[in-house]
Amino acid sequence: MTPGITPETTERDKPKETPSPADLMKRRRRKSLWLVVGMLCLALLVVALGIYTTTRTESLSVTGYASGIILAFGSFLGVLGLCLDENRKQLLIAAIVFLSFGILTSFFCVVVDGVFILLSLDTRPLRAGRCQFYTSGNGYIYENYYASVPCQGLVESCSLKVRSGTCYCCDLYDCANGGYMNNQYEFVGVRSCQEVLSLYILIWVLTLLNLVAFILGILTTAVLGSIKDMKSHTVIPNGSSQLSILHLRDSTILPPTAPLLPDTAGHSLYPSTSMYFTPPAGTEAHQSGRLDTPRPEPLPPPFAPLYSLLPYKTQGFSV
Repeated sequence: MTPGITPETTERDKPKETPSPADLMKRRRRKSLWLVVGMLCLALLVVALGIYTTTRTESLSVTGYASGIILAFGSFLGVLGLCLDENRKQLLIAAIVFLSFGILTSFFCVVVDGVFILLSLDTRPLRAGRCQFYTSGNGYIYENYYASVPCQGLVESCSLKVRSGTCYCCDLYDCANGGYMNNQYEFVGVRSCQEVLSLYILIWVLTLLNLVAFILGILTTAVLGSIKDMKSHTVIPNGSSQLSILHLRDSTILPPTAPLLPDTAGHSLYPSTSMYFTPPAGTEAHQSGRLDTPRPEPLPPPFAPLYSLLPYKTQGFSV
């Protein structure tokens, strides 16, 4: 081995093989499939978290799960379009349409959950422990039972009607106006006031997931849009097969029963005088003088008439 040259340098200097268009198409589809599967998992996570957050309390109407449903359906159609060969373009177009609606819905959910709901929540009384939890026991249904509880606010005190299983904050309740146009001061259907803090964190997480789904949905839609119009590349045959195909296409094979046409020189009606008969000696010598290399005479075709091979006989009557 030459000094100073290692196997690593030789492998590095070797030219890399250029992948074929079919391989590039397969790699691109594989990467797109991973992206769409990730979008599907994120959408299912948004659906699960949104439904769980919505069912924690009746006082807040969280809308984050709506975008997850639309994005999940669109991602499922995208996975089918990338995995199946039949109706691929139609499935990808349907996936792009549903993903587009999901992107708009996720933006709407980010605005509603992140601006209107989170800004209406003030967790300072909850963290300070100034909120009370009211329950009438397990024998009463909180949807149909109301009770008047004393509420001591920052300025004045009043009575507040709440249902069973409610966490209320008197610091956020306006006794003079009855809590009208104020922040959210009660949470119905919770088990404790500490659950409201976990609910506040879940709404923040759901809003961030919708924001990520909004960005990832735009990227997924762009990738599927670039793939839906691409066609699969056919394998090109090698040069030898192409030459053989061209040779067979250009060559003219005449059957024995084909009509005899004059050749290019116009001397004879037969394509070759040496196909069935042996030329005379003088003619052979004359042709051998013109041609440097003699041509091998072809064999007669299998359907050649037999009378052409018989010796020539003159017709006449014998005495």
